[in-house]
Amino acid sequence: MQNDHRLTRDSGNNPLRVLFVSQADWAFQTHRIFLARWLKQRGAVVGILCPQVGKATAELKAEGFELFSMELSRERISPIRIFSSVTSVKEVCERFQADVLHCVSIRCVLLGWLAMRNVKSPPRIINHVVGMGSIYANKNRSIQSWVMKRLVDFGLRRAFHSPRAQTVFQNPDDLNLWMGRAGLTDNKTELIPGSISWVDQERTPEPSVKPLKILFVGRMLRNKGVEDLYQAWRSLREEGIKVELIFCGDIDKGSPSSLTREEMCAYGAEAGCTWLGYRDDVMDIIKKCNLVILPSYREGFPKVILEAGLCARAVIATDVPGCRELVVHEKSGLIVQKGDIRGLALAIQGLLKDEAKRKTLAGALHRHVQSHYTDDIVNPFWWELYTRKT
Repeated sequence: MQNDHRLTRDSGNNPLRVLFVSQADWAFQTHRIFLARWLKQRGAVVGILCPQVGKATAELKAEGFELFSMELSRERISPIRIFSSVTSVKEVCERFQADVLHCVSIRCVLLGWLAMRNVKSPPRIINHVVGMGSIYANKNRSIQSWVMKRLVDFGLRRAFHSPRAQTVFQNPDDLNLWMGRAGLTDNKTELIPGSISWVDQERTPEPSVKPLKILFVGRMLRNKGVEDLYQAWRSLREEGIKVELIFCGDIDKGSPSSLTREEMCAYGAEAGCTWLGYRDDVMDIIKKCNLVILPSYREGFPKVILEAGLCARAVIATDVPGCRELVVHEKSGLIVQKGDIRGLALAIQGLLKDEAKRKTLAGALHRHVQSHYTDDIVNPFWWELYTRKT
């Protein structure tokens, strides 16, 4: 694959037209913007279909992307909203004349399947599974939850088997799970990890200011381990260990696992703990901290670990899908068991006391990310998939 080739439709003179379907404008800007820019630089026409509710919409338009709006709520699900969203996907895909329909997240995969199932000549469909979603992470055992999971399973199996569809997973665990669960074959699946735009200047030494700072970046969800990290930090403070805890990220009303704003404000009101809320300067925040913690219960491919690698910060993560692909225990970080608050506290304590080990782990993660997960390495795989002959 040569990076200087132009993406064209069927090797002709018409540029390839890629329509992304995302469940939020901020999510697209956070996780897909560099791929979209990369495609646009190579001559592709990029469209984005998503709810337009924040400043990200204006910023995406300013970059020259074609934006389309749909009524999709992550907080409330109703047949009327689903029908409206499906109609939007179908109409916009036709109006945009998409060659590729790239649906990001389980919810958007289902919308894409419903919209395209009766279309005679659909575009190439990319089902992009970026994690298992709250419906699978949620431990709710109610009848309503059980029925919802069965319906989602039903829809995903059919979406994954659609004739023009290719399903992309970010980690081997999710790939293997769904190959067994949905009876998928190798020719219907791809494994493409997340990636990061590499800038050598982002690597900076740790700050020397005491007390040391540990950082969590992400949505404030219980299944991200936010409560576990808070409890681990409190136990360290009770033992007389001085360390500051910083939470960076917003609550998510669309997830049943989200903490409330009141709960996070209570955390942030405690001495030595800060809740920053949503920030768009995450890299600068990482540079001001000594250690990045992700005690998640399941991930797709966590961007924060890529960012920590870029900045050369040591990481503690859990032994779950998504994290274990990036962090090798005692080599490029530390791994603890999910839900093990005491084990997490001991891991934090050990690294806080050992600056040399933090530097060694951070350096190894930096090299690992640079060697395998930069945009220059990963984006060509999307190129090949979009333009592959069927």
